[in-house]
Amino acid sequence: MAQVSIPAVVHFPLEEQPERVDPLLLVNAVHMPPENYLDDEHHGAIYCPDCGVMCNRKPRKKAKRIDNVDAFYAHIKGFDEVACKHRKPGGSSSADGVGKEKKALNLVTFAGWKSLDDDELPEDELDEKPSGQKRLVQGGSAGNGRGVEIVFDANGVLLNAGEFHTVRRLVLLAQKSLDISVQFDNHDAIRLRDLIVWTEKVEKNPSQYIGRSFLFFGQPTSIRHGTHRVFFNFQSNVHQLSGHCDPRIFEKRGWKVFERSHYYIFYGLVEGSESHMTVRILETGQVDRLPLSAHALFNSLR
Repeated sequence: MAQVSIPAVVHFPLEEQPERVDPLLLVNAVHMPPENYLDDEHHGAIYCPDCGVMCNRKPRKKAKRIDNVDAFYAHIKGFDEVACKHRKPGGSSSADGVGKEKKALNLVTFAGWKSLDDDELPEDELDEKPSGQKRLVQGGSAGNGRGVEIVFDANGVLLNAGEFHTVRRLVLLAQKSLDISVQFDNHDAIRLRDLIVWTEKVEKNPSQYIGRSFLFFGQPTSIRHGTHRVFFNFQSNVHQLSGHCDPRIFEKRGWKVFERSHYYIFYGLVEGSESHMTVRILETGQVDRLPLSAHALFNSLR
């Protein structure tokens, strides 16, 4: 369910703080608006007076968020099924929570890369429709790239876009919307339009990519088969970006090193220097290739 901001919470300190308490215990507690919040005193001990779920103040220690939205309260994650007037199935949130809730509607989470030892995973997960679901489209029609599909289960609970194990899954998501957010373990969510980078764009300012992970997309200038690695290179007069992967990935996919008439799309951490950068691809799910016609999908990212 979509959250709306909670105008006031109650401070209910206990020796061991549960994530939810019986709302009846809060009936006579004093309500506390966001402006009276003190993080050192109140964090981890504030609750929604209507449903008893623990809350957080956003942001915790400042009067406004970076987007100039006034601080507000929201339920902690993991209690979407708890009925509360501050949760509205599919409803639009109040003005102070719009940005946060819109991001939550379009989130897909990392569930580990598909490895060489895994059986084939279905790549058309987006088209699977479990029974009892209903679908709405926010801001456009599903599948045309102008809106984001929002899915609810039979009980009206909002579902996110699911999980991903492969780069192919991210490509399928990008075909629906580049504004879908992706979240890797221990990292903040990032929009696909900010995650996907053309290889030719890297040479314009290579220093900003070193030490960071991106989803790179481009047509290699050469592919080389070494003793233990396959190297696909994206080279200009002043710069080279190379992806390194296990030769078994090429063998399992039936790819040949002389086949350069494809775009390769791969995810990984950028290492090296401004003149020669490398991305090590450790699992088969981290790389895929697309026909040259796929350039239209990412043209807006150039």
